[in-house]
Amino acid sequence: MKTLFFNMQLLMFLFATLTIQNINSQTPQNKYIYFSSEANSAGRDICRIDTNGATRIKLTSNNGNGHYPHHINPKISPDGTKIVYQSDTDRHDKYAIWIMNIDGSDKKRITLKEGMYPNWSPDGKKIIFSGRRNGIWEIITIPSSGGGETNLTQNFKEKNPPGWGAVSTYHPNGKTIVFSYVREKVLYIMNLETKEITQNSPSNHRYTQPIFSIDGTQLAAIRKIDKSYHLIIKSTKNDSIKIVSKNVISYSAPSWSHSGKEILFTGMVNGNQQLFKINLETKKETQLTNNNTFNAMPTW
Repeated sequence: MKTLFFNMQLLMFLFATLTIQNINSQTPQNKYIYFSSEANSAGRDICRIDTNGATRIKLTSNNGNGHYPHHINPKISPDGTKIVYQSDTDRHDKYAIWIMNIDGSDKKRITLKEGMYPNWSPDGKKIIFSGRRNGIWEIITIPSSGGGETNLTQNFKEKNPPGWGAVSTYHPNGKTIVFSYVREKVLYIMNLETKEITQNSPSNHRYTQPIFSIDGTQLAAIRKIDKSYHLIIKSTKNDSIKIVSKNVISYSAPSWSHSGKEILFTGMVNGNQQLFKINLETKKETQLTNNNTFNAMPTW
């Protein structure tokens, strides 16, 4: 009986190990970088380049009424098959949330009302975003297939509701989100089960565009120090930070590589926004785009 029990334990261990290896083998790799660009376009389109900056392919096109729409803020789904983004195809700056396949096919609008700053839940089943509902900015989720909305915040009950929307990102475990209202620039953590909100940064520290690291122990964010914005990495357990790159673009979120060893960000070169990546081990920065136009909001 002991031998049989041991063998069953061994088989269970091997099965669990193979399952983990199989899951890891299915993890999307950083084959391409997706971003918003005005290159070869009158509007702003979602484009794709190789991770070394080569072979630009445009995935959206100008299809609005009477103006050239902005297709911005792309984010790749956890399984690497889809892109969520925001577009103002109705009229200028009237954004809604859209989803398309990774190759640009099968574009689908999933919010009828306003939506900005979209991101995925770790399981890919939900999209989190900001939108005004009855004139008040809320953080909202919607099934990635479309459907009914759920408000995570209840800002309509507040005496001083936020003046603009929030950039929100799920923790890898799916149990919390980090967010920062674009104008307030304070980091908050929300427990998704209890909806309890905890301030995660001092009020005099100006943070925006937060995103959890792959293991959830750190945040990459943009921080305003004096009159400049810098890319920083912050511990989720305390206020310790380190500056990764200086003088970056405030409205363009950073993006961790799947290995956790590199971060994409946007900087200014000769008056134009350009994409960069930095190796966190070697500190080497690599410029990925080099054209006289807008390139920002990279993801991979």
